[in-house]
Amino acid sequence: MISAGEDPYPETSHSLRTPIYATKSYVYESLSELVKNHYYYSRTENPTLYALDQKLATLHGAEAGLSVASGMASIHLACMSVLQERVERIRPKKIKKLYPQTNPDVIPNIIIHKNQYTGSYRLLTKIYPQMGIETRRVNLNNLEEVKNVIDENTKLIFIETPANPTVDIIDIKACTDLIHESNGKCIVDNTWASPALQQPLKFGADLVAESLTKYINGHGDCLGGAILGPKSVLRDIRYYWLETQGAVLSPFNAWLILRGVKTLGMRMERHSSNAIQIAKYLDSHEDVKETVYPGLESHPSHEIAKNQMKHFGGMIGFELETVEKSNKFIDLLKQIKVGVSLGDTTTLIEYTSLMTGVDLASWERRSMNISDTHFRLSVGLEDPKDLIKDLDQALAQLK
Repeated sequence: MISAGEDPYPETSHSLRTPIYATKSYVYESLSELVKNHYYYSRTENPTLYALDQKLATLHGAEAGLSVASGMASIHLACMSVLQERVERIRPKKIKKLYPQTNPDVIPNIIIHKNQYTGSYRLLTKIYPQMGIETRRVNLNNLEEVKNVIDENTKLIFIETPANPTVDIIDIKACTDLIHESNGKCIVDNTWASPALQQPLKFGADLVAESLTKYINGHGDCLGGAILGPKSVLRDIRYYWLETQGAVLSPFNAWLILRGVKTLGMRMERHSSNAIQIAKYLDSHEDVKETVYPGLESHPSHEIAKNQMKHFGGMIGFELETVEKSNKFIDLLKQIKVGVSLGDTTTLIEYTSLMTGVDLASWERRSMNISDTHFRLSVGLEDPKDLIKDLDQALAQLK
């Protein structure tokens, strides 16, 4: 976390910290020298981003890494590398043969969990179908159901674990084994765990997508995403999909993330230790209807989480009894801040149906088991006693 990708750093003149390379072009004294180097243009490669790519690949146990503009960019680019072909130097008429719509019997499909982060849910269920890609939503915890929807046109199973916002835990190895039997690929969104807690490639995943905006940066001051996996696949994504679609991470954001990731291990331990204390408090409170946290033995996938995660993370889902109490409760919090996103040093809470879930129709929220009283709590690094005290005073005023 501290030295990978940066020690020794090949492009710097004895600087302890990786510099910010704020440049678009790289110039050389001769053509032969240019050919020897891999830095040409910063849409493709940049020395600051290179250090971050190497560090993230090391943390995930991957052959290669690629940092991009956001977590959503990482999901889209990773999925495109599986669902569509890299097409170059081909006449336009021949490209038409590759359109899925020209042969409805071979339209590719992707399998996702019924509960999904709203951003990736919108991408996979609203946009991809318009591109000739079918998305099938199932309960990935029901392996029989997964097996029944896989067919010869299934290209990909997309897993988010822990799942946002319901904190479902998906068995990575079991789902990966199923899709590999049909020669499909598995992509895992690892945002809620980070490589400090979970390394999906070790469980058979083909690619990992991460939002660097969250735990990896950890300070809530920039956006970023990453894709991890085999060198040959990442080379294709870098030089074709990323270069074509342009979702490039800025060198300044890469520098901020490099700074933040150095403390990732310590932070994730603190996020997790804080969260288990708060989850136990909420679980025992008479005014809390339900508490969902993988570290609680009551979580239906507690044993799976124990097997594939080092700690249980900083994300908790919980519900109160009524909408009226929920509306009042969130306004009574003082130290805990109301806001979207997660993974900050500061504890953040969101009222799911009115915040990240506001773009979903009521039937969509019901299908995801998101109730009208659901809260998502991103536990920060504060003293857990202070956080529990804040929750306690707010709940006490609901009597």
